[in-house]
Amino acid sequence: MNRRKFFQFGGVSLFSAGLMHILASRTSAQPPRQRAKACILLFQVGGPYQAETFDPKPNASAEIRGIFRTIQTRVPGLLMTDALPRVAEHADKLTILRGVNHTIRCHNPAIYCSIVGREATDPMAVSNRTNARRTDHPHFASVVARLRPPRTSMPFHVIIPNTTNNGPAKSPGLLGGYLGAAYDPFVLGADPNSPDFRIESLDPPTDVDSRRFAGRQSLLQRFDRQQRIVERTGAVDSMHTLYRRAFNMLTDPASKVAFDLSRESDRVRDRYGRHTQGQSALLARRLVEVGVPFVSVFSHVDVDRGSWDTHQNHNTRVREQLLPPADQSFSALLEDLHTRGLLDETLVIWMGEFGRTPRMGVNFSNNTNNVTGRDHWCNCYSVVLAGGGVRGGNVVGSSDQFAAYPRERAVHVSELAATIFHLLGIDPRAQLYDIQGQFHTICDGNPVMEAMR
Repeated sequence: MNRRKFFQFGGVSLFSAGLMHILASRTSAQPPRQRAKACILLFQVGGPYQAETFDPKPNASAEIRGIFRTIQTRVPGLLMTDALPRVAEHADKLTILRGVNHTIRCHNPAIYCSIVGREATDPMAVSNRTNARRTDHPHFASVVARLRPPRTSMPFHVIIPNTTNNGPAKSPGLLGGYLGAAYDPFVLGADPNSPDFRIESLDPPTDVDSRRFAGRQSLLQRFDRQQRIVERTGAVDSMHTLYRRAFNMLTDPASKVAFDLSRESDRVRDRYGRHTQGQSALLARRLVEVGVPFVSVFSHVDVDRGSWDTHQNHNTRVREQLLPPADQSFSALLEDLHTRGLLDETLVIWMGEFGRTPRMGVNFSNNTNNVTGRDHWCNCYSVVLAGGGVRGGNVVGSSDQFAAYPRERAVHVSELAATIFHLLGIDPRAQLYDIQGQFHTICDGNPVMEAMR
């Protein structure tokens, strides 16, 4: 194409939105070596207490120490609590970051900064009024899909069992944000532990037989050809992508097989646990096994109902309702991925949006109902990484004697985000444009190299 034809081509100017969309991303000449092909995020909604899980304080007072004993793991010197006996058996596969922190004190904005890697809201923003918006920063999975497009008919990101919310507000950061609807996840919208679990969106309408379905697909293909003639906008592109994704899932036999938990033996399903967390983790393993690059499993859908948000009855809830299924499902996933030879290529993350206050009954957020429980605590908490290039039997950083503030090697959420991108083969300094042509860098932090092999 000579110079004249170049400038005549569709009337495209150098700085048009169309060309911005084509030149949608920039990465460094030498992106990091990809260690993980997929990622499973086990997100503990509400925030577990750090000293009762992966950062025990056996010499602290009973209030700070919590109700569990400290135990040795199979890694000498690496301690956990006896609330996680099964996970402790897999300590040689884990890196524990004990000084993760940010400044956001309320659920929705803290979930947002945890899964996009940026503190983009007011630290005391009211959670139940902080809703998802198209101008949000995108979820990790959406950025990865934009910069490293998957080669599969399966979705690039599946959320199990549903998006989270705090009261009436949907948690921000779960969607494609400023990248557009084409980078939104596939949301399961069902409980994998339900006896009648099925994904209705994978079944064509009952009044559409195979002949009519093929006709609709042909019509979509003709529409595609016409679409190339008209000016392509972000909205049109997104609609095309969503239709194409739906057709691919409806016509690919692997889709139904991947979501069909009845194909698993009772022994495997029992090992994961006959509860929502367990069956969700099992479904996540099945999805990465067939090529889904990113799966987000949320322990609870509603922050206000049964989550780790233990403002009241903390001791009873963590002992009876929260830690047993977390220990069972996390350990089963690690064991299963390892047995199947998938752990080395699958990054597993266990985290919440923050921790809990070391002292009972104090107010740190905008809650005032912590008489028998612990409030939110963003100043220091633990995040666990495994698989996908992560160094096993490893602890990065430490907290003070109260599990309240980092003592050594604090890790900001932006550094955690950079670590996730780096392990997935994405340069944390990669640059991209949103659907409005605005320029963004995907991350402000640096990878935690001590966490990697």
